[in-house]
Amino acid sequence: MGNPNGIKYICDFCGQLIEIGRPRFILKGELYGAYDGAEFDETLLPPSTNIQEEIKRLIAETEKKSEKELNDEVYYAFNADLCRACRDKIYSILDEGRFG
Repeated sequence: MGNPNGIKYICDFCGQLIEIGRPRFILKGELYGAYDGAEFDETLLPPSTNIQEEIKRLIAETEKKSEKELNDEVYYAFNADLCRACRDKIYSILDEGRFG
């Protein structure tokens, strides 16, 4: 008996087809810049630093990037479909305490 909706799932990590009736797992995540409490203190800049020139340099660097690239530097949310094997690998990494 096939899937009446014709929906097929592919593991986003290994590319394996996740057959209907087989376990499928969803990984949701967010990557975002963390505030470390630091404040900008221009007195820490080398004396030769021209603030206006530094601002121009940063603006020029920023203009080279797309809106997506700039947004992704500070916040990126994702969802991934996983097969059982990839779920087990990711779970193992997380459970070993490598992420927290």
